[in-house]
Amino acid sequence: MKELRVNQYQSWLPTFHQCTNNAGKAVIHGNRRMVQSFIITALTCLAAPSRFSHAFVAHVNVRSSAHFTLHSTEANLETDAGSKSDGKTLLTTLNLIGEITKSSDPAPPPDGKALLEFFSLPDSAPLILRGSKNNHIVEITNPDDSLLQTYQQQCRKVNAKTPSSDDKIFDVTTGGVNFPGLKVMTVATIGVNIFTCEKGMPCYQFVLVKDSTYAEGNRIFVWFFNKATGKDKRQNSEAMTESLNIIRAVPVENGGIAFEANASLRVRVKFPSFLMKVIPNGKEKTEQIGGESLRKVLEEDIPVALDGFRQEYMRWLER
Repeated sequence: MKELRVNQYQSWLPTFHQCTNNAGKAVIHGNRRMVQSFIITALTCLAAPSRFSHAFVAHVNVRSSAHFTLHSTEANLETDAGSKSDGKTLLTTLNLIGEITKSSDPAPPPDGKALLEFFSLPDSAPLILRGSKNNHIVEITNPDDSLLQTYQQQCRKVNAKTPSSDDKIFDVTTGGVNFPGLKVMTVATIGVNIFTCEKGMPCYQFVLVKDSTYAEGNRIFVWFFNKATGKDKRQNSEAMTESLNIIRAVPVENGGIAFEANASLRVRVKFPSFLMKVIPNGKEKTEQIGGESLRKVLEEDIPVALDGFRQEYMRWLER
């Protein structure tokens, strides 16, 4: 495909005057703002495994701590046939790192029941994976050797426990992010391990095994999204997203328990540096907006997912 220059984008990209981007929550005014919002959408959607599709769970009414670190680098990498004559083009890499810890409201103790039994129920882990977006959850009952090997590799990368034969693996599909002329979908494959942590309490370990993000809609917009996210080169590249989430039962005052979530997410986004020329506020501002969008998604998803888990626990106590 012939390389498009910056001024060519402005000739075929339509103008939107008051469109709200679900990912960036940014109001778009004109072509340049629309391009910026596209890239913000790409940042959030690549982060989605831990974002919409992931088990980032917690509760709003309890003290929490959150830490966000953003930095960026640039590197020369090979490109496709549409690159410059030297066969290389400059890519910009945005690195987003998010960590958050939260706890649910207190709940009664299990009263003689084995709490591990509740964690082991077939529908308990999917409750967390479903999140606030009612994600579609499908268990992979017969994972192949390649998937299991990838699962082990990802566990090592995030310093998670080694997978066991009892682990379950799920495909989590989001409902999609709607953008004018574009709908972005994500499928995240997540491994779940149940183990015993402090004071004999049960814990979940959620590890992102792999993820894929794809767009549907206007052909030109789909091409732009693939170009902006580097999806046209991701087939043979390393994972762009790494995530580890630990959910545990913890004792609280008066003999009760609470459910605590510790989530960490690392996202790398690469796209051609020439696209930065059409972003009004530059790379640093784009990183800031993208990081804020990612954090907002976590804050939206965590309370709903963990509260739903707690409610199901309360129903389990009454059976």
